[in-house]
Amino acid sequence: MHQVMIVDDEPLIREGLRTIIDWEEHGFQVATVAADALEALRKLPEAVPRLMIVDIRMPGMDGLQLLRTVREQCRPCPKFLILSGHADFEYARTALQLKVDGYLLKPIDEDDLIQHLERIRQSLQEERTEATGRWGREHAIQRLVSGEAEGMPEQADPGWLTYEIVLVRPLERGEPDASTVSRIKRRMIESFETANEGIVFSAEPYLGVMLKETMNRPSAASKVYRRISEACEGREFDATAGGTVAMLSDAGRSFERARELMKRRFLFAGGGIVTAEPELPSIPADEDSCSAPELEEKLYLALDAANAELAAEALRGLGALWLAAGASEQELKTGFTTRLSATLSKLAQSRPEAREFVQSLNSELASISAETRYELLLARLISICAKVADRLRIAGAGPDLQVQKMIELIHRNSADNLKLEALAEALGYSSSYLGKLFKSATGDYFNTYLDKVRIEKAKEMLCKGMKVYQVAEQVGYANVDYFHAKFRKYVGESPVAYRKNAAQSR
Repeated sequence: MHQVMIVDDEPLIREGLRTIIDWEEHGFQVATVAADALEALRKLPEAVPRLMIVDIRMPGMDGLQLLRTVREQCRPCPKFLILSGHADFEYARTALQLKVDGYLLKPIDEDDLIQHLERIRQSLQEERTEATGRWGREHAIQRLVSGEAEGMPEQADPGWLTYEIVLVRPLERGEPDASTVSRIKRRMIESFETANEGIVFSAEPYLGVMLKETMNRPSAASKVYRRISEACEGREFDATAGGTVAMLSDAGRSFERARELMKRRFLFAGGGIVTAEPELPSIPADEDSCSAPELEEKLYLALDAANAELAAEALRGLGALWLAAGASEQELKTGFTTRLSATLSKLAQSRPEAREFVQSLNSELASISAETRYELLLARLISICAKVADRLRIAGAGPDLQVQKMIELIHRNSADNLKLEALAEALGYSSSYLGKLFKSATGDYFNTYLDKVRIEKAKEMLCKGMKVYQVAEQVGYANVDYFHAKFRKYVGESPVAYRKNAAQSR
């Protein structure tokens, strides 16, 4: 029996429709009634009607609004019979435009209602038969592409000259919900199968189409892409094609290739069906020998020097390095988030004047995990770096300011593995020019000035009673013997002697 819901704000109409005919004789059963559209929507999930008889005029949401809402929410969508009075001509015209399944005038004529029910019952039976056959064909294709082709029924083979599998994945920030995927699948079925151009099937987490026509010609590929785009209702999606095969039994090979391409979907630019591996971003020539830690240091120095362009270069270099090593989408997102988060934390500690602003960017950084394209992810990261650089940039320009900036960088980061070349790049000067400029302004060469800053910090730590190896490590000397030599050179005595003398003088 097909379940029926009656929706009318007049109790006499609702009860009259219940009793006007023998519903079961015509293959139907009145499952529930509702006094208005909102009550109908509440009862809909439990009743699951295959036919709704709806009054066109009701308080609040009218019958046509209810019809539109149900069509958006329900799969499969029920049939609709619309009830109206003689004065509802405009409503009736709209109902016809919405392609309702029947239109009944009040008072209801019994014979008229029976004629509509017989026609609708036949339509529902045809849909069920078609759906049963479609399900069997889809199930057969699912078995085929999963490597279970043996024993497939002959009727599952459409007898085409060629076959090609296209996989589709709708994109949203997060996984698309089941109802969205179901609606897209239904629209793809209407598009491809009605035109006898393909058979649609589910292949979690993708939707698949087994195509009748090869996509070797650009016009064919464009037509397939357009059909999928229309089915996706404006949503962005990825689509991959596995290539043409001549026999149905070989369709599994086309499926596997399409699925392998989908594994790199994060790198797709979108806007077409992917038929070949995407080209990986190239590592810049001047960074092809750089390690990830070196690029991370470059990123930090670039931001500390307010050099947004250099920070962007470091990000691109990191991404290219990870992609070349075969990093997955999740590994890329985790890598970028972890590295940039650590860089922002370090900046917040060394630049108290910008701490609050820098820390405020962490929430924006966390949201990058929702990006569906590598280039969009990279653009978001570069945008965050540009905001940091704008905030930290020194007003004005010129050699004197750059030397001052260099001195500040040394004092803030003296414990790091600082190199003149890296600072010069961050500040936008050649290392030879900046080295001469620095010597002229400070009287010391870069390495000498860095040693002096480190030794001064070491003296402060020794005065606090810290052990020599701990001090050496914290001021930037990995080798304790090397630290001893530097300390004696600039202070005139060993670290141990200095600590002892400092303790006695207190």
